[in-house]
Amino acid sequence: MKYFIYILIFIIISCELPDNKTEYQEGLVVFGRIELFEVGGLTYGNIDTVRVSLSSQIDANIDNANQLYIDDANVTITGPFDQDENIIRTISLNPINDLGKYIIDGNEEYEIWPNSNYILNVTYQDYTVSGATTTPNYLTIESIEDTYNCEQCSDPTIYGQNTCENSGENWTSELQNIELINVDNFNLINDDTNGLWSVNPDLLQSYIDQDIISSIALSRYGCSVGSFASKPYFVLDIDDQEEEDNPNLSAIRILSYALEEKYMGLEPSNDDGTFFDYNQNEIQDMTLINTFYDTTAVFKIWKGPYFRDENYNPYLLNPFVWTVETSPSPIMWLYFNYYGKHLIVVQASDDAYYDYLSGDPLGQNQYLLPDSNIEGGYGLFTSNYSKAFFLNIIKAD
Repeated sequence: MKYFIYILIFIIISCELPDNKTEYQEGLVVFGRIELFEVGGLTYGNIDTVRVSLSSQIDANIDNANQLYIDDANVTITGPFDQDENIIRTISLNPINDLGKYIIDGNEEYEIWPNSNYILNVTYQDYTVSGATTTPNYLTIESIEDTYNCEQCSDPTIYGQNTCENSGENWTSELQNIELINVDNFNLINDDTNGLWSVNPDLLQSYIDQDIISSIALSRYGCSVGSFASKPYFVLDIDDQEEEDNPNLSAIRILSYALEEKYMGLEPSNDDGTFFDYNQNEIQDMTLINTFYDTTAVFKIWKGPYFRDENYNPYLLNPFVWTVETSPSPIMWLYFNYYGKHLIVVQASDDAYYDYLSGDPLGQNQYLLPDSNIEGGYGLFTSNYSKAFFLNIIKAD
């Protein structure tokens, strides 16, 4: 026994624990994006705002994180000026003295092409970093018909199998059709004289009345809620071309922009004379009535906790953004945080964005960095190709 103890002690004192400590390297943090948007079969491109800052150690002694932003760096983007990639142009971005933001002079003309290479270069004092992106080639979206086996309690307001059975209800199963929606209305409605995103929601009602803008009835009950496996309201077939024809298409983002998130209305009444107290002040009064709001357990898991404004009115993130990697893609309740008119944007992102997501951009693991494509620094230079359509969301219950 003593012999065994001596051996064990010898092994312990003879082994050196590995030293995994790495020295922190300060560097530039750069985020930039090229946006391609298809309208009426034509593709328009622009360079979005570039942000530049210095990285910082977790325990750094700084009074305000805003002091890390850099407003006097040299920022350029180099890429093809024409479809002939032998013609290369360097575009300079100007600082606007607002938290490290750099934009292109509004009077400067330039072209952004699909399936083209662009390089972002940033220099500041002794720092020099660069990042490259290849813009996606195109994007196709189509609404397709599908079916869904809806299994729910015969009273869809009851959650849980045991509760359903204890209440004398039965479980039902029904194969339901998923109908088509109009995904080709953006070109007709959008007024590009005011910019791609400048749309007055009040002007959309006539298009809803004509069914040019499709409507879906968003429910809080039954198989329409629960998880990402819930009944979809529509199904999108995204990029129906062969992968080898569109090699730069890696990840798809679907953004749901609520256009009437600030709409105020009276809290709704229930059949028994009570009311749905959105702002929890025990008074039936005005609130953000378009917020997709509930207090049941399933909503607390997926939607809550709700954000609250100064009057305790509930609100949620807008836009809601989700990244998908497969097609067809079912679009269910979790994509929508509000009722009312919406702009749905489908974005094809480049390889750089896909690789970035394969790291840990949300900071769930403090020891795992996102997979940055910024050489010599941190951050992301990416590009995407977008198409959009309008959608109206009605409160079903």
